[in-house]
Amino acid sequence: MQFAPALLALALLAPPEPAGELKFVQVAPPVRQALAPRRSPGQTRAVVLLHGFRPHPIRDGSALVAELSGWEEPGSGLVLALARDSDVYAIGYAQYRPVDEVAADPALRRHVEGLRSAGYADVVLVGYSAGALLARYYVEDTGGGGVTKVIQVCAPNGGTSWGKFTAGVRKSQEPFLLSLTKEARAAAQQQRAAKRIPPGVEFVCAVGAFGRAGDGLVRYEHQWTADLQEQGVPAVLLHTPHVIAMRTKGVAQRLAELVREPQPRWTPEQTAAARAKILK
Repeated sequence: MQFAPALLALALLAPPEPAGELKFVQVAPPVRQALAPRRSPGQTRAVVLLHGFRPHPIRDGSALVAELSGWEEPGSGLVLALARDSDVYAIGYAQYRPVDEVAADPALRRHVEGLRSAGYADVVLVGYSAGALLARYYVEDTGGGGVTKVIQVCAPNGGTSWGKFTAGVRKSQEPFLLSLTKEARAAAQQQRAAKRIPPGVEFVCAVGAFGRAGDGLVRYEHQWTADLQEQGVPAVLLHTPHVIAMRTKGVAQRLAELVREPQPRWTPEQTAAARAKILK
């Protein structure tokens, strides 16, 4: 069977299939294979979920494909809590590059800015763990890029010692995991010393708390770091271990509140008071 000349020309000119490095999905109300965001009638807020590290110990190629976490799927407790007064989207991303390179992916900006084009007045990024770094670097590097609020959850802003434990992942995922170490984050923050959270973007650091030092994976002072404190970024405690933070009912309800309520910058006095309580 032969192609007609016109069909053959179209086949040759057609763009290649996407590599699957980033997946953008509307999860509430759920929409399958939408070419553009579908804003609910009268809805002015979109929430975008960004997951963290997803270990791939079996297949090397799994780190090359974007996937969502279970708590980002329609019907999860977090999505249902957010969907009461927001449309909810989720971004999955491949994890074979350092987190800084993922944050600079043009597809991320295209999808986020597309939400403003769809008519949303408020665009809120909720980033968990490594996804919290993506949310932060996105607004720092774009001057906001259409985002009105960022909520970081259990963010390794200052890195984590667990980033060195690469024995549980395939070789392809090691660059991503190693980029979350304390050494890598310190180097990144030194390079980004001139970057600031845009004043027009509300920003809050939700600090996971499980024990005296941190959330079990990231220490308190590495979640709510000194540079964020200096900028008056508010911090709230979430009494949860790192690994289950996004799957608990209490955290889901608290994050929904943070999405709804204003999150202005703190005064130096407010920051000092919280520092004495959280970093004691």
